[in-house]
Amino acid sequence: MKAILGDKIRVKADMQRGVVERITGKSLTIRLDNGKTTKLTETELTNFSLAARKAWESRPDRRVGRPKGTSKTDRVSVTLRIDRELWIQFQTAEKKGLIVDRTSTVNKWIAEKLDEFE
Repeated sequence: MKAILGDKIRVKADMQRGVVERITGKSLTIRLDNGKTTKLTETELTNFSLAARKAWESRPDRRVGRPKGTSKTDRVSVTLRIDRELWIQFQTAEKKGLIVDRTSTVNKWIAEKLDEFE
């Protein structure tokens, strides 16, 4: 398996995190969390998204592709139906680096809305 656009990564040399923005041959353009871009090869980074895809492929019957008991947080995996245009907007914001972590972002947004109800 190879990296794909949008994969979340960590640079091995300095532990910075980022997202794969462009793939040109063996070179990957990475948008780091600090907004800067850099070019790296796959051997220079840890690809978290690729690891998750491999785990899902090898253990599809386990919770979210992970062995039981590895979760350190109390979370529930859910499936949502989101309007296509809204999802495209969300992904665009992600590609621009405005949304770095889907789970944290969605949890924050839901919590903010629920707080309004109280």
